[in-house]
Amino acid sequence: TPLLGIRFKVEAFKDWTRTGVLDPVEALRALREVDDGKEVAWVIGYIAQPETSTKALSELGNGELLGRHVIVRMWATKYETDALASSLPDLQQAERVEVLAAHERHKQTVILLHMIGRTLGAIGESDESWIQNPIYSPKQATVSDRNRELMQLSVDRRLADDGTPETAHELLEKIEKENWGGWIAPARDEILSQLRAIVTAGKAGQAAAEVPVAAVEQFERIKALAQRGEMATAAAELDNLLIAYPGNAAMYQLKCDLQLAKPGVKDKTTRATCARVSELAPGEPGPHFAVADALVRVGDITGARAELLIAATKIAGLKTSPDAYWKRLIGMYNGMGALTWTEEVLVAAKLENDPLAIEIAQTRARYGIPRKGVKPEEEAALVSAVRNALTLANANKYAEANKAIAVGEKKWPASPGFSTVRCDMELRRAKLPAAKAACAKAVSLDPNTSWALYLGGVIELKNTSAAGTRAGIEKLKKAIQVDPDLGQAWRTLAKAYARAKDQAAYDQLAKDYAAKFGTPLPP
Repeated sequence: TPLLGIRFKVEAFKDWTRTGVLDPVEALRALREVDDGKEVAWVIGYIAQPETSTKALSELGNGELLGRHVIVRMWATKYETDALASSLPDLQQAERVEVLAAHERHKQTVILLHMIGRTLGAIGESDESWIQNPIYSPKQATVSDRNRELMQLSVDRRLADDGTPETAHELLEKIEKENWGGWIAPARDEILSQLRAIVTAGKAGQAAAEVPVAAVEQFERIKALAQRGEMATAAAELDNLLIAYPGNAAMYQLKCDLQLAKPGVKDKTTRATCARVSELAPGEPGPHFAVADALVRVGDITGARAELLIAATKIAGLKTSPDAYWKRLIGMYNGMGALTWTEEVLVAAKLENDPLAIEIAQTRARYGIPRKGVKPEEEAALVSAVRNALTLANANKYAEANKAIAVGEKKWPASPGFSTVRCDMELRRAKLPAAKAACAKAVSLDPNTSWALYLGGVIELKNTSAAGTRAGIEKLKKAIQVDPDLGQAWRTLAKAYARAKDQAAYDQLAKDYAAKFGTPLPP
């Protein structure tokens, strides 16, 4: 508490079931897999005692730079007692027991504090009385002022819940400015290298906590190889890295990505690798996005949908920062042109007022994409078919347009889009009864088909009588109501108000138009 102004409080003790003999490095990896440490300041794992008495602190524990996990070896009673026997020849048994107990308390406390210091950026110190010296000594009682400053910076950052790359950047600047002679030079260089790797990983968007600091530099190099197209080299280096870190989900995700590129998503080995990511990180949506994206590229929309449904379930279960995943899911569905699935995720993510939701509503209204009667996976094809028919009509290729409309109506009889295109085409040809009938059919299929409502208003206005003008005004007002961005409807409605000599309605429309589009209503 006097050193850093913090006090440790144990939240819970847990039994840690392990198999095999783990050294501190292996134990740290295993500890991270059983407890991510997100709910606490540190997770401290105690492992079996060494098989000899040692003063090398690297053999007595471990702590990951800017991480939340610490390993401490238990007290080796027999070996420590034997090692101390020669220095306690004249003590009575009771005194001997007391001295050994004091020695145990001191050494185990130093190990713990040394490892905590490592997680906070403390650098190996040359004075044997300082706790960050790499060799244990009964003289150790404090840390240097320079290391205390580094540890205080990290503690303050951690309490403020600032990001790891930001903390690494600040530590990096501080250490580089102070080439203090009390630090062990190789230890300082190693810390600087690891901090640079954390900063680099943060800039690349890789959560540093997912990849051990010692492996970040090699991990980033493998990613760079893959980006340059050197897949074989990248895969070979990654396999070597996985030998050292067989339980790291982020590394398996990279292997999944490499195999999705080649041999591809249909390969059984690829799918097994990607499934392994989910085994290691059951709540992680990432592998499902990767597989879904690959399936979309080979045209397997059904398979992609299955993966994305799993991803959505996992996103909903995330306790922190699900927004980026929701937006990624929305982006994938939108890229597929699946309006319904995109809308569902917008609702799940509570983004109903997102501009994309408005854009989707506009697409439905203008191209006649109903909410029922069309499979979501076919919505992109339907939009494309309606656009194609409209392009043909606009190019006066009426025979081809009629053929495209007939094919579309047969495949998607519930869609009003093709009737709207027919209405547009017949209006261009001045066949008003046929145009009016086609627009009426479109509106009967979906009363919110804005383009059909707009065209219907134009047709009604061909009748210059008061009744025709009123009918045209009502249809145009409805078109604007369901599709506020349909500028043609606003401008045509203005002309209708002018014809009806309704100055008040015209003035209000002009005011609303200027507010909506940021420009005066054309005369």
